Amino acid sequence: MTYKHRPVKPVTQKDVDRFWSKVDIGEPDECWNWLGKPSERLKHGLFNAGNTLYRPARFAYQHHKGLNAVTLQRKHKIVVTCGNPLCCNPAHMVAETQQAVWNRIINSGTMKIGSKHKRSKLTEADIVNIRQRYTPNSFTDGLQHIGDDYGVTPGCIRDIVIRKTWRHVE
Repeated sequence: MTYKHRPVKPVTQKDVDRFWSKVDIGEPDECWNWLGKPSERLKHGLFNAGNTLYRPARFAYQHHKGLNAVTLQRKHKIVVTCGNPLCCNPAHMVAETQQAVWNRIINSGTMKIGSKHKRSKLTEADIVNIRQRYTPNSFTDGLQHIGDDYGVTPGCIRDIVIRKTWRHVE
């Protein structure tokens, strides 16, 4: 099955004006809320311009000084620093890489990693022991036996050993 892609059109001043008509613009230090319907799952809205869907924050950041005033690379994410997912005030936004976003989330304590996560079966001490104990192709210290001892799958042990998971533990 082949899909016919809709051509992407450039964003026009009419699109920018239509966007700002859907934003409750207030004082410079207040949140400017998106008035369009927010997505239930994503908690923010979507805006269509030039056959492309934009998150309102990203569109506001790019076009707050006029049409295409700010050029963003695809790797940059727009972070709304006030914590309001519907905020479109460019003064509340910064452009960051995905790694910087992850670092911000982890450092703020919003995301729990390691044994702090509520579904974690292992502790940081267990991870150190697993990595020291693992011997490739060993009958007693292979993936299956270590997994059985800790109540996790061999795939879980493999991911720990190759540092796909629990990377924060040395």
